[in-house]
Amino acid sequence: MNRFLPLLFILSACAPTVYDAPYPVGPVTLPRDDAAHPAPIEWWYYTGHLATETGEDFGLELTFFKAYTPPSIRLFGVYPLLNTIDRGHVAHFALSDKDAKRFTMGERTDFWAYEGGASSEDLDVYTANWSAKRAADGVSHRIRASQDGYVVDLTLTPEKPAALHGNPPGIQSMGPGGTSYYVSYTRMRVSGTLKRGCGFLGFGCETLSVTGTAWHDHQWGDFAINGYAGWDWFSVQFRDNTELMLYFIRAADGSYLTQAGSFVTKDGRTLELTAREITLTPTGETWTSPQTGAVYPMRWRVQVPKHGVDVTVTPNFPEQEMDTRASTGIVYWEGAVEVAGTRTGVGYVELTNYDRYPYGQTDAATPLKPLRGPFGN
Repeated sequence: MNRFLPLLFILSACAPTVYDAPYPVGPVTLPRDDAAHPAPIEWWYYTGHLATETGEDFGLELTFFKAYTPPSIRLFGVYPLLNTIDRGHVAHFALSDKDAKRFTMGERTDFWAYEGGASSEDLDVYTANWSAKRAADGVSHRIRASQDGYVVDLTLTPEKPAALHGNPPGIQSMGPGGTSYYVSYTRMRVSGTLKRGCGFLGFGCETLSVTGTAWHDHQWGDFAINGYAGWDWFSVQFRDNTELMLYFIRAADGSYLTQAGSFVTKDGRTLELTAREITLTPTGETWTSPQTGAVYPMRWRVQVPKHGVDVTVTPNFPEQEMDTRASTGIVYWEGAVEVAGTRTGVGYVELTNYDRYPYGQTDAATPLKPLRGPFGN
């Protein structure tokens, strides 16, 4: 649900008053609320599935995080970090070559050498030359990013009204963390270019025209994430033009503290799902990351009987881990998946903190570990 543990312990509120009083809760107004807010933590999340004219398939993730510095954070336990950095911006970008089973990822922050920002007027966020902005038509989103010889320049156009998750609409429970604003564009038409093989200064690229389908999440608020171990999040775009979002907040022993979601109908209505309407069952397959040692579940049965959903969710390939300890302190798996069963489709799954709480290896004696900053414990 995009979600994220990341920046809360890096940087977290606009001013001390944000910590002294709850972030205000009110109705969501679009497109105004596509822009940045004076909330302690906020992110804009894009995932998608791209196809070239010759039939090559790729998965895409591009994420921007903004958070304000808590007054309590002090350098060397003495100097208030707020006096030096009032807010921080982080971006993550990844491409999954589904055919070659090759994964490429990168991370950038404005507390390295890059610039970053987020407009409070309209959708316009960036870190270095990675960006998400309102397109010229005033409706679509234009996203750009590059990493390891790949460059994407894509226009994403919503094909349905925004999904306002939670109750009241747009206000979603985060379990022990509190509540968050949560808005999604669950089906966006994608067009643009994917370049690959780009050398120094962008020379030597092969330019591919791509089309596809994307999903965009925008979340903001003053929720805290130090009361739980991590979460599992699912976004599914069924081929019958319906969508499903599910999230499961985990305790240290691997059990679920909170589970909820939304089902989006063909005509764009967002229907809330409660815990008793959802069943998630890992099927037993796992993958252990050779880089981080994290142990992840790798296949699931998802059942939502109310909407006729009984499907198996399978990663396109396991090696889609995001090791972002240099920017956010977090290790997470964010990967393209295929969906089969009573409905078919594609999706993305996010699994956080399985390096700290390996799947199948935690129990009631497992303690909740303190938050980890971007430079280690």
